[in-house]
Amino acid sequence: MQKRRTVESFESLIVRLTLGIGLFALGFVAVPATSARPAQADLKDEHDPAKRSERCLQAAETAFDSARSAYTKDDIHSGNADLDEMMAALNNCVSALDTAHKSRLYKRAEMRVSSLQRRLQNLLDDISVTERGWAEQTGRKLEEIHDKLLEGAMKK
Repeated sequence: MQKRRTVESFESLIVRLTLGIGLFALGFVAVPATSARPAQADLKDEHDPAKRSERCLQAAETAFDSARSAYTKDDIHSGNADLDEMMAALNNCVSALDTAHKSRLYKRAEMRVSSLQRRLQNLLDDISVTERGWAEQTGRKLEEIHDKLLEGAMKK
């Protein structure tokens, strides 16, 4: 009796596995994305401004990583879109910090944006001059956001 149940469960597993692989190959089953990039709407649903700013910073760093990989694959348009997404997340972070009014949160965000600035500069050094246009403009915008965060960190 036990052997029969084991054989039946093994056969059931094989059928499910075969069906799953077949559906995946045909494109009917969606595989979850490996990058856990939160949508901008999800970021705005967070009520705590400190947590919302943290999630926005994480989203910005993820978007930058995606942009870097797109630029290394010579996919300029996708890289530009990812940089836009990064800037939108950082703008949401600044607005969340404006509602929190805590200088320590500004300081944490400023340090992470400073890291993003260094990483963007390294990216600019790696890509060709003709592909730098949007990335350089993003660097200027990133500098403005960094200045806003420094200003907020200096307030009491």
